[in-house]
Amino acid sequence: PADDTTWLRRAWIDVLGTIPPPEVVVRFIADKGVDRRARALDEMLASPLWADHWTAYWDDVWMGRDTRAQDVDRGAFRAWLHDALARDVPWDVLVTQLLTATGLNSEGGRQKDAFANDGKAPATGDVNGAVNWTLRYQQTPQDMAGAASRTLLGVQIQCAQCHDHKTEKWTQADFQRFAAAFVRTRLVPIDKGKAMGDVKRVEVRDLDHPAPRFGKMGDLDPIAKAQPTALDGTDLGGGEGVRVALAKWATSKDNPWFSRAMVNRVWGHFLGRGFVDPVDDLRPSNHPTAPALLDALAADFAASGWSVKHLVRVVVGSQAYALSAAPLVDANAKADPEVKLWERFRVTPLGPDELLNSLIAATRLDAVVRANGLDLDQVRFRVKQRYGFLFDVDEENDETDYEGTIAQALALLDGSVVGTGTRLLPGGALADALGTPGDDSSKIEALYLRTLSRFPTQDEVARWTQFLADSMSTPDAAVAPPVRAAPPGQPDPLTRLENRGMTPRENARVRAYEDLLWTLLNSSEFVLNH
Repeated sequence: PADDTTWLRRAWIDVLGTIPPPEVVVRFIADKGVDRRARALDEMLASPLWADHWTAYWDDVWMGRDTRAQDVDRGAFRAWLHDALARDVPWDVLVTQLLTATGLNSEGGRQKDAFANDGKAPATGDVNGAVNWTLRYQQTPQDMAGAASRTLLGVQIQCAQCHDHKTEKWTQADFQRFAAAFVRTRLVPIDKGKAMGDVKRVEVRDLDHPAPRFGKMGDLDPIAKAQPTALDGTDLGGGEGVRVALAKWATSKDNPWFSRAMVNRVWGHFLGRGFVDPVDDLRPSNHPTAPALLDALAADFAASGWSVKHLVRVVVGSQAYALSAAPLVDANAKADPEVKLWERFRVTPLGPDELLNSLIAATRLDAVVRANGLDLDQVRFRVKQRYGFLFDVDEENDETDYEGTIAQALALLDGSVVGTGTRLLPGGALADALGTPGDDSSKIEALYLRTLSRFPTQDEVARWTQFLADSMSTPDAAVAPPVRAAPPGQPDPLTRLENRGMTPRENARVRAYEDLLWTLLNSSEFVLNH
């Protein structure tokens, strides 16, 4: 079993997308109640960070990293998502809203980076942010059909778009009939001739026939002429109610894919591998591991009224999730380095959002940024624009080993977030730790709690205390370290703060503490979820 602090850090990263604050760790360690983990999980699920984290997750799944269409308002889409997740809207209701959305896409005039605030500022008036998913695929309904099937039902039918596959169930005709449910929307422009950079307002309406724009595209003509049909052969009818019929079929308790797809995805997120791998490939020929458990969880999810928080509570509260990441050791054999099922927790690298959130929390960079008159949301967005591509991974394939790259490691080691966060700047973590009453051991303890979410061992305290003592015998630096040149690409909003911190140090002791914090942030214990 994982110890309490390991479990707490792991759960915070997976449930809320960041590491726990030091005061939460201390309070949790002091709690001797037998149900302390269950109560800690309830606090996580009640945190506003829940909606922030899962808004970012589903926005990435459904909208991708980059959507350039001028009439797609990512801010409005994220606002809709954030509101639904914060209210724990049942999964079947949320999916129905996504598939059947009509109405206005935006208030208009927002810039493309307006979703930097995670959609916390809801749209007003008649705006329905969910329609922006439809607008993302306004010229490619075949891609929308593939995305809906894959992300909502865990069924990959996109390969049948071009040809029949000899060993798979879905034919090209099946794909065309399913995609026909996504061609019955009319886009009514509200704004014309808007300046570049603004979001154009568009109203999405249902049609009782395929939209004429698709009939003019030769490759989409077979889809436009096909009878809308669900994947199991259910006729979705005609008229303006096709998308409603599609949503009703998709979210039905009788649908063999709906509950299982979400359970498999959530299990894969928290346990490192789904019952079916990849997480969105529930085809008949891709047999699940532990099918009885998958079915039991799917039935429980449906019985809960499709509460996502209920599902997360069950998974995170399981014995499987509470296991240590340490390899199993046979007394007569070498340690087993692989995780075949879920006999131990899978070590995984933090994703870009999790890593950035954790670095900000560990260094108190938010306080530093605000103290210098910068907007934290904009800083986060610019940093993600600059470094996010280094951490792009294919979520569809679960890996058993850490797949970090040299580019990722260098971005962390020499990046502006760590460079700025480890400086002795007003409001920062180091200034806070050095202001802690007591001797060096108290300050070391404060940095460990803030970064690794645990108390240091006696050996670690002794090692760092000696390191700090040795630093006092080194003459103070007379010159400031060289200012690093910003890499090409988007401007780095933290360069000014980092350079401000690069002045001659007060003394060697401060430099040593900066090195200590830098080392903790670059340790595998910090950058991996274990």
